[in-house]
Amino acid sequence: MAGVDLRREMERLRALPVFADGPLARSAPELKVRRSGTRPNRLGFAIPDEWRLSVTAYPEIRPGDVLETLLHELVHLHVGRLRGRHRWHGPLFKRTLSRAMAEAYGIVDVRPRNTLHGAYAEALEARRLREGEQLELPLATAIAPIGVALS
Repeated sequence: MAGVDLRREMERLRALPVFADGPLARSAPELKVRRSGTRPNRLGFAIPDEWRLSVTAYPEIRPGDVLETLLHELVHLHVGRLRGRHRWHGPLFKRTLSRAMAEAYGIVDVRPRNTLHGAYAEALEARRLREGEQLELPLATAIAPIGVALS
């Protein structure tokens, strides 16, 4: 999905230190991909009691959207549903997601204003574009004109 191998990425994410003492380190949840013709309201969901998660593919999905959604849902499985007013997206969830983003992708200092999808996806996309541009520069300078040897 958007160039991301979800199963391989999920396995890599399960090995993060943030998840080391939890159930994700011991067993993989069931992963389903849903499809939508347009951007859905729910980009993904997790059901801790059934140990499964779902990510929705849609036409304009970017790699950053996929990565944010997958990690977001894994954090839900790790943290579970808590009691109280902020059962799903309370302080523990937000701290855990922030730590997981830092460990998985080096994304730090992102302060989402709400629990809606997007803030981390934007940071991931910005990093991907920056790194893509940086990766292209050395290739362009390494090409010598025809007949001139590189030393």
